[in-house]
Amino acid sequence: MKYIASTKIIEWIDRYLEDPRLDREKQLRKRWAWIWMVVTFIFVLLSIYVTLFIWKLWALSWFGFLFLLGYGIGFPLYRQIKRFDLVINVLFTVFTTGAMFAMLQSGGLTTSLGYVFIGMNCAMGSILAGNIRWTIGMFIWYCFTILIVGVFQSSLTTPEYITPQINTLSFVGLTFWINACILFIVLLFMKDKSRYEKSETDKLRKIDEAKTKLFTNVSHEFRTPLTVIHGVAEQMGKHNDRWMKDGPEKIKAQSQILLRLVNQMLDIAKIEANEMQLNLIHGDICQFVKIIAGSFQSLAENAEVKLMTNQNKEPIFTDYDPDKIMHAISNLISNAIKFSFPGGVVSVDVKTELSQNKETVCILISDNGRGIPKASVSKIFERFYQAPDNNNQTSGTGLGLSVAYEMIKLMNGDITVKSKVGKGSSFKVTLPITKTAEKVADNGISVISSTMIHTQISKSPSFKKNNWNKTANEPEKKPLLLIVEDNGDVVEYLQSILNTDYNIKLAPNGKAALEKAKEIIPDLILSDIMMPEMDGFEMLEQLKSDFRTDHIPVVILTARGDFESKMTGFEYGADHYLIKPFNEKELLLKLNNLLELRRKMQKHLGGIPLSIQQENTSYNSELLFLKKINALIEKEMVNEDFGINEICSLMNMSRAQLYRKFSALTNNSIGRYLRLCRLYRAKDLLENKGKNVTEAAFESGFKNLSHFSTCFHEEFGIAPNTLIQQQRS
Repeated sequence: MKYIASTKIIEWIDRYLEDPRLDREKQLRKRWAWIWMVVTFIFVLLSIYVTLFIWKLWALSWFGFLFLLGYGIGFPLYRQIKRFDLVINVLFTVFTTGAMFAMLQSGGLTTSLGYVFIGMNCAMGSILAGNIRWTIGMFIWYCFTILIVGVFQSSLTTPEYITPQINTLSFVGLTFWINACILFIVLLFMKDKSRYEKSETDKLRKIDEAKTKLFTNVSHEFRTPLTVIHGVAEQMGKHNDRWMKDGPEKIKAQSQILLRLVNQMLDIAKIEANEMQLNLIHGDICQFVKIIAGSFQSLAENAEVKLMTNQNKEPIFTDYDPDKIMHAISNLISNAIKFSFPGGVVSVDVKTELSQNKETVCILISDNGRGIPKASVSKIFERFYQAPDNNNQTSGTGLGLSVAYEMIKLMNGDITVKSKVGKGSSFKVTLPITKTAEKVADNGISVISSTMIHTQISKSPSFKKNNWNKTANEPEKKPLLLIVEDNGDVVEYLQSILNTDYNIKLAPNGKAALEKAKEIIPDLILSDIMMPEMDGFEMLEQLKSDFRTDHIPVVILTARGDFESKMTGFEYGADHYLIKPFNEKELLLKLNNLLELRRKMQKHLGGIPLSIQQENTSYNSELLFLKKINALIEKEMVNEDFGINEICSLMNMSRAQLYRKFSALTNNSIGRYLRLCRLYRAKDLLENKGKNVTEAAFESGFKNLSHFSTCFHEEFGIAPNTLIQQQRS
């Protein structure tokens, strides 16, 4: 309770003394110096009461009122002005000087009523102000006052009203007071030092973690374009005629992505070293922003997002750095598109506003997408920070917004954000309108190069422009492979190396892949991790928890190469984990090995009905599904009308899903398996139960004896009657 009470008092003091002009360290100093002043003020009031009303030392009343006047002026000023240290040190100088005159009046050092300690206390208290020069000055001035009193000591006389008893009591009281104050200061400094060291340690740890995270994120971001560059280069060497047209452009586009990442790192280094320079021009910022927004039209179309640009009818001429405006606005627009839902709207507005009686230009980028969690809004401009988002697991370095913020700040501007989860976000860039820079003819449009535009478009998850997905006329004997990847260039490369051996289907994210996997029941899934809508881990977890898809082998192909991500993949049920850029032969071998393991399982499970097999614990999950099928067949064996439709209904699966899953597990059709179960039941009845042909046929679900005999002979190579005769003989 005491801790809670003291904490609340401290919080109230912090609110009372809060000054946005001060940094955290100065705010702490202001707090503790104020507390010290309050403590000393209470003691001063007590001393005045004792001196005037108990000891009747009215001749020294001026000294007490000097303190009251000082505190009366000092307390209001202390709260309001930025230089609180100046207030403290001026007060302490006045109090020390007053103590000197009080000692002279009292007859010198030996009969000073302990006022010799007041100057010492003031000098010690000046330490809290945090100004070393003032503190040294205060100690020098205190020593000087003692020296003056010492020089005049021989010529001073002790007043009659200062008795030895009063002098002794006052000395003792002030001694306790000064010691209590010194102890307070020492403990305060020890506590603050410990808190500061802990704060600095935490700060350094967070910076270290942030930099580690940055390097990890940057390495992840590098891997995907390197995969495309490496893969396309290999394909150009093997299939020159097929790749020569588009290959160089793809390599160039991915190289621009790498260059953009490198430039981000260099920008951060320049900002940290205060070496980022402005290159201002004077031009129409409306036109400039409109062209930047227009360069994102293709990206917005691929994401099925409507991009709208609204601006003043009249041009807005001001000074701006085109390169920094381009990077900041591009980052905000690309984020707005990336975090919008299909069918969403992103708007870019440019207008003028009055801010503190000054005209400013306002650039507003708004979307109606996912929004930012409330706890993250105040942190999104911090370097390396990435807001947690369960709906969108796209990768990133955590640098984009912080670099944009620093660039706008460099132009004396500001970026503010309003956001609500599920409703969208609105970023407002405010810049002062100035007219000092040189006017240029092209408004700085030359910095908006085609390479930047191409870089933005190349990252979009478009699967429309590829020539490899020719699965419509492919023979069904090819294994069905579902590729889950949000980068169009990576998809095209994967299709080029896998199209010969696999019938390929595509999904741009985990959510779409999950729906498609349940629909088509592929033989294999090749998936990335960092994707919009639903990431690879969540998709994998849901696949393995659904009996319709839990048998499908999954190979993770991702840029996330850290050990923790790899272990997470295996925990969720991945069969293999490959890191981009990958080796083509390794990928093909791993996929082929998974298919070979599947064939061995099919050979084991697909020959005879499960009820007469010896269980193999290597296929526990697969056996569970087959046991359900087998139990349904056993239960409805006698019913001739019980067939595939009834099994689908009871298993809550479509006919296609049942066929694909059953075929994947046994390499057998569900219809043939049902007939096998009936025939093996009939054979058992004939051999071991002493049933005749008619009884065995009816009890195994055959109503037509001729059809039963034909099927029996085709499966076992012997007629039912002949089998009975052999048993009797």
